[in-house]
Amino acid sequence: MPPPFDINECSRSTLARCIAAAAAVVLAGCASGPLSFIEGVPLTRTDSSLYPVRIVAVDGSMHFDGPSEPVQLSPGPRHVVLEAAPSRSARKTVLKSFILQIEPCRRYYLAAQRQSSMDADWTLVEDRKEVVAGCDEAEELRKAELLAKASAGGAR
Repeated sequence: MPPPFDINECSRSTLARCIAAAAAVVLAGCASGPLSFIEGVPLTRTDSSLYPVRIVAVDGSMHFDGPSEPVQLSPGPRHVVLEAAPSRSARKTVLKSFILQIEPCRRYYLAAQRQSSMDADWTLVEDRKEVVAGCDEAEELRKAELLAKASAGGAR
C-alpha cells in the first residue's frame, strides 16, 4: 500500500515554507530598529498629579520591564495597555488600553494624571515628546513599511 503522501513533495513544501520564513526574518532584521520609543516615567518632576505608568503590552505583546525601561516601536497606530503606579493613598492599580499614533523618530514620555492622590482612576497624558537625535524619519517609515509587509506575508 503506498504512503498517504509523497515524502519528497512534503520535503519540498517544508523547504519552501522554511525559505519563506527565513526571508521574512531577514527582511524583519533589515527593517528592525525603529527609532521611536515610549517611556512610562514623566519628565516633569514638579507636578505631583503625575505618576509613572508601566507599559504592560504593545499590540498584544506583553512587556515585563519597569516604567523606567523605554519600549521601542515602529511608527503608526499602536495599541498599548498601561498600568499607573499606585498613589500614596490608593493602593489599587487600574489598567487602561489606548491607541497611540506613534510618529517616526520620536520619544514619548507618558504619565498617569490623577485628580487627587486618593484616586485610583487616572488619565493618560503625554508629558513630553522629543525628536530622537540622528534619526532619519523617511528611513524609519521605510523600515516600518518593510516590517509590515514581512509580517503580512508571514500571516498568510
